[in-house]
Amino acid sequence: MPYRIAVILAAVGVTMPEVQAQPFYVVIGDSSAFGETNRTKNPSDGDRGYVKPFADYLAGKYGIRPTVANFAINGETSGSFFAGTGRVSSDGQGHNTNCNGLASPYAQYQRLQDSFSVPAVNAEVKAVTVQFGANNLDAVASSPDFLALSAERQQNLVAAALGAFQADYANILGDVRQRFPNADLYTMGYHNPYNGDPSHPFYPLADSAVRALNQVIEGVSSVPQFDAHYVDVYGAINPDESTLTLMSTWQTDPVNYVHLNDDGYAAVSAELIGTAHTAVAVPSVPEPATLALAAVGGLALFARRKWRGGATATAA
Repeated sequence: MPYRIAVILAAVGVTMPEVQAQPFYVVIGDSSAFGETNRTKNPSDGDRGYVKPFADYLAGKYGIRPTVANFAINGETSGSFFAGTGRVSSDGQGHNTNCNGLASPYAQYQRLQDSFSVPAVNAEVKAVTVQFGANNLDAVASSPDFLALSAERQQNLVAAALGAFQADYANILGDVRQRFPNADLYTMGYHNPYNGDPSHPFYPLADSAVRALNQVIEGVSSVPQFDAHYVDVYGAINPDESTLTLMSTWQTDPVNYVHLNDDGYAAVSAELIGTAHTAVAVPSVPEPATLALAAVGGLALFARRKWRGGATATAA
């Protein structure tokens, strides 16, 4: 409003209502964060899956629906988030319309930086969901002759992947918290699709690996500096993996069967909304499990060193 008009209105006792700033809901992650099913609903801007119901819930909280900025990419690992290379799926960038026209290699981290680098804009980011890690495990399981290795060797490879993931994940959460200090931050765990069919070769191996991954995610999330709220996706889907995922198609669609179906995403969104509804300012710190690979106290020291002043871009 021109200054002169504002002065005249004020003089006669007329006040103009304040214009509400448009809030943002930022999403980073992989195909689960993108809301992928069987790739028949692409291209998309990612306002779907568990993201759409959560944005609708936030509309009631904020009085206006936030703008959804979903940068998630199919096949993204915690390392490829920074580097733009090393994804376990090569077609992801073309499915997300928020990535149209971007040169390859496309780094989701760079996209986040380019879109949210102005403090005034960053202040309007009210919520962030983060989901990484499943593709880190997939990269291990997809390696040649993995199933033929000894159980000890398999476990060592998974442990090494989780260790690298933990370091990346601390960097990711540190950057998000530094970039959006006032946003509500939600960290998404994972379901285990292989629980849906005991005949799959990964069935005997997957559950312990997915649970370990979730323990790492929850453990890093519990670092007080990150002020993050862990969302128990595993609990939202288990024991109904056979009906809430695309697992029944694993022999005919070997790429997409690991994804949730629409009912699965609805269950996850309900869990996310429930977590947001009961969230407190600082989450309680759970007792760290041995599979989480590090005590929370030591991780906090590591995280402070790594993300104070910005994240370090490293590949997994």
